Amino acid sequence: MRFLEGIRVLDLSRFVSGPFCSMMLGDMGAEILKVERPGVGDNTRKWSPTNTTDPPYFLSVNRNKRSIALDFQSARGKEVLLKLVAKCDVFLHNLRPGTFEEHGYSYEALRAINPRLVFCEITGYGKDGPDANRAAFDLTIQAESGLMSLIGEPEGTPMKVGVPVTDIETSLMACIAIQGALVRRAQTGEGCRISISMLESALACMPNVISEYLVDKIQPRRWGSGHPSIVPYQTFRAADGWVTIGIGAEVHWKPFCKLIERPDLVDDPRFATNPARLANRELVTGELAKIIVRKPRRYWRERMAELGLPSAPVNELNDTLEGPQVAALGTVQTVEHPERGPIRMIRSPIQVNGEYLGIKRVPPVLGQHTDEILKEVIGLDEGGIAELRQAGAIG
Repeated sequence: MRFLEGIRVLDLSRFVSGPFCSMMLGDMGAEILKVERPGVGDNTRKWSPTNTTDPPYFLSVNRNKRSIALDFQSARGKEVLLKLVAKCDVFLHNLRPGTFEEHGYSYEALRAINPRLVFCEITGYGKDGPDANRAAFDLTIQAESGLMSLIGEPEGTPMKVGVPVTDIETSLMACIAIQGALVRRAQTGEGCRISISMLESALACMPNVISEYLVDKIQPRRWGSGHPSIVPYQTFRAADGWVTIGIGAEVHWKPFCKLIERPDLVDDPRFATNPARLANRELVTGELAKIIVRKPRRYWRERMAELGLPSAPVNELNDTLEGPQVAALGTVQTVEHPERGPIRMIRSPIQVNGEYLGIKRVPPVLGQHTDEILKEVIGLDEGGIAELRQAGAIG
């Protein structure tokens, strides 16, 4: 089941924050027309330490799309883009505020062509305020939102998350908003304008620490792998690597203490309750560290699972991707890329009526579908396409 079958998305976004959003829409059946600069393409096509054709970074966020190489800043290219706008349901971009309007693509201009259009713009800092026109990347938003101040060892250097988490959060917000707008359009017949900022998306995804500050003026701090409100809830060194132990409910503490053969901890007033353990964090975690390091990670995973307690080894990525659980789920699919040959990719995690949303299109080569899109969507013939190519409007 593809929820968005029949919906056509004109995607002018690049990097990650927009492309991840359109990829999810494509997973759910929407037709994604990825507009890229002729000869250049999406910036992530060059994000590789080698000269590999379409590196893994680009491949990771561009499945289920078709690519059209179009210079939409040229006069002829603008004509083509506006004709595409008239035939699409969603328009997505992540250029800085004002940049798109300079080229004549304001929401008002596009709405005049297609009143049913759902227009979605992704910005770094929002459309208003002193930072509205600043450039933004995932790194800078992780820093400025306060997220980096929460990551790392207590006395160590602030760290960024190892994946572009604020890009992904913003994409999720945009994807949700676009689908809501499409539901509303089905009821009213009218499109709308959606604006999503990376800064606000990052803040929205830190609900607990932000609420603690806003309500009780608690300034959050770095806890390493620990938790500000739960103890023990962190990584420990086992005999053969690192393992996580998460005692997230008071009912878990007694069976855990029995497992580690320390029933005395249950009745010790310093450790008997979570508030007490919070007050004596270093003492209790120090005691547990001496015990957990004696056994391998598998021991803790299996014994904790038998008791219904949360625990997991800290895997390297290859441990997970090549492990039995991912294999059983069929999360990794092998698809045929037109230039790279067989490649393995992650499919959508969404399952509907017992079936996963698979990969129907491999990430496109730059301009791979230019002629196809121009013929199918706006009805150009071979002569019209050749004229546009001669004029440099398409690649």
